[in-house]
Amino acid sequence: MKSAQQGMALIEALLASAVLGIGLLGATQLTLKALQTATDTRQRHAAHLLAQEAMDCALSGTPTCPSQDSVQVQGTRYSRQMRVVPHGVGLNDVEVTVQWASSVTSASSGSSPQSPSGLASLTWHSSVSSVPRWVGVSSP
Repeated sequence: MKSAQQGMALIEALLASAVLGIGLLGATQLTLKALQTATDTRQRHAAHLLAQEAMDCALSGTPTCPSQDSVQVQGTRYSRQMRVVPHGVGLNDVEVTVQWASSVTSASSGSSPQSPSGLASLTWHSSVSSVPRWVGVSSP
């Protein structure tokens, strides 16, 4: 009877170690995915701020707005492009595109589509009147 029980403690210890190893591997993968998601969120937030800044400049009618520039924010280089296209009488379409090298390797990166070259992009569209604001205002 004693010989049937020999070695069972070793097998139980090996199985417990295997289960613990699988659990630790899962926790490590979860932590890495959370860090990757946090980095992607930070990059997308910076891209939104840069797009908003360019859109505000375009919609304000300032003639000195750059049509293309490059900005580095928190170690990530962002390329910003702005196009203003006349659309009909008195209306301009404004398009702002921000691109950056994304750290996310999967194609399912939410609202930031990724090209095969690893660049993520954000594009905003709006329209603005090309007629000056003072037109139609009468003086007293």
